[in-house]
Amino acid sequence: MPSGLPTAPDTEIGFQPPPPSKGPLDKIRKGLVGIIPLPELGEKPVIYNPVIIVLTGYLETIKPGALDEAVHSAYQQIPQFMDKLNISDARSFLDFANDLLKWVPHENYEGKDIYDILCMFYFIIDQPPLANLQTAISPDQVGQPLTWLSSWIVVYAQLIGLFMDSPASLTKESLESFSQKNSPKYNYDEALVPEGGFRTFNQFFSRHLKPGMRPIAEPENDHVIVYPADCTYDNSVANQNIVNIESDGVIMIKNLPWTISSLLQGGEYADEFHGGVWMHAFLNTFNYHRQHAPVAGEVLEAKNIQGAAYMEVNSKCEPMRVMCGPDAPDTPGYQFLQTRGMIIIDNPVLGKVAVLPIGMAQVSSVKITIQKGDRVEKGQEISYFQFGGSDVICVFQPKAGLRVEDFVASSNNTYSKYGTILARAPQK
Repeated sequence: MPSGLPTAPDTEIGFQPPPPSKGPLDKIRKGLVGIIPLPELGEKPVIYNPVIIVLTGYLETIKPGALDEAVHSAYQQIPQFMDKLNISDARSFLDFANDLLKWVPHENYEGKDIYDILCMFYFIIDQPPLANLQTAISPDQVGQPLTWLSSWIVVYAQLIGLFMDSPASLTKESLESFSQKNSPKYNYDEALVPEGGFRTFNQFFSRHLKPGMRPIAEPENDHVIVYPADCTYDNSVANQNIVNIESDGVIMIKNLPWTISSLLQGGEYADEFHGGVWMHAFLNTFNYHRQHAPVAGEVLEAKNIQGAAYMEVNSKCEPMRVMCGPDAPDTPGYQFLQTRGMIIIDNPVLGKVAVLPIGMAQVSSVKITIQKGDRVEKGQEISYFQFGGSDVICVFQPKAGLRVEDFVASSNNTYSKYGTILARAPQK
C-alpha cells in the first residue's frame, strides 16, 4: 500500500521499471530483492531505488525477519501514527523508505509534518533488533568504522539530500504549503526570495533572510556572545545541555566519558579547551538553517568531519489527544560521532571559541562558508545546513570565565534567534 507521501514521478527521477517477473533473470532478482515481492505479469511494478534493494539483501542475509520485528515493535508503541503512513510490516516500511527518496516535502499548519516524517523513519530503524546492527553511541566507537547498517543510513541520507538539490523536489503547490498563512512557524515572510524564486527544496530550506531580520546584540562588545543560530537552548545542567569540561578534557554526558579531542577530531587546539565549557542547542526543521559567528575574531580552523547520520527518536504520548507519536529529544552524546562542521574563532577577550554545526537525520551536508585565516564579525554567516534537523555546539576556553548562570536560555515554547544574547562573560 502506498505511503501517501507526495513524491516526484519516477520519470523525473530517472528510474527504469524492472523487467517482468517471468524470465531468465528471475532467480537472480529473487536473491537480490529478498522480502520485496516481484510483480506478476500485467501488474504495475513498484520501482525500488537500488539502495532499498541492497538493504533488503543485507538484512535477509544477516538477520532474516529483523525488519518485520522492528516494524512490529514500533507499531506496538505508535499504531495510530503509523497507520497514517500505511506502515504495518516490512514491505510497507520499504515502500515508505523508497518514497522518501523522491519525496516532495509539504508542511502543515503546525509546522510538524516534515519533523514527524523524519522521526518516523528513525523510530523504526532504531527499534530492536535493527538498533543492535548500528554503531553504538559510546565513546569507545570514536575513530572506529561505522557498522554496515550505520554506513547504509549515511548513504541513504545523502541520496535524499541529492534529490532535495533537484528541481523535482519543489513544486508551486509544495512551496505554498510553507507560506506565512499555511505554516507560520517557517516565517516565510522573513525569507529573501532569490530572483526567479526557489528552484529546489534545499534552496528553500537553506534560505537567506531579508536584511535587518536579526539585529546583532552589542556587536562591538567582546564580552557578549550571541546565539549562532535560530535554535532552542535549555540552560539545564541536569539535562546536560551545558557541561563543564574537566581539566583532562573529559566531558561527562550520561555517565559516559567523551573527550573534547574526539569532538574536534584531534584538532591542534583541542587541549586549550580543557577546563572550559561545552553547550549545545537544537534547530528544528522549521528554523532558519544558517549559522553565524557567536563572536568576532580570526578563523583558526574550518573543516568538515564525516561521521554518522543518527537521530534518537522515542515514542511520546499526548493524553489529551489519546495518541502517541515519535519524538526526537536531542539527548547529548551522539554529536561526538556525527557528521559535523568544526570552526574555531580566536577572540581577543574570550580566547578560542569552537562552533560545531551538527548534522542530524537526513542532513546530507554541512556547508562551511568561511575559511582559515578569515576575519569574521560577530553575527557573520559561517555555515549552513541542507535538508533535515540539526544541532549546534559551542565550546569555550577557561579564559572566557563563563559559568552556567552566564548563559541565557530560550523562552518556554519558543526558540532564540541568532544574534540575540547567548551569554555575557564576566568582566575581569
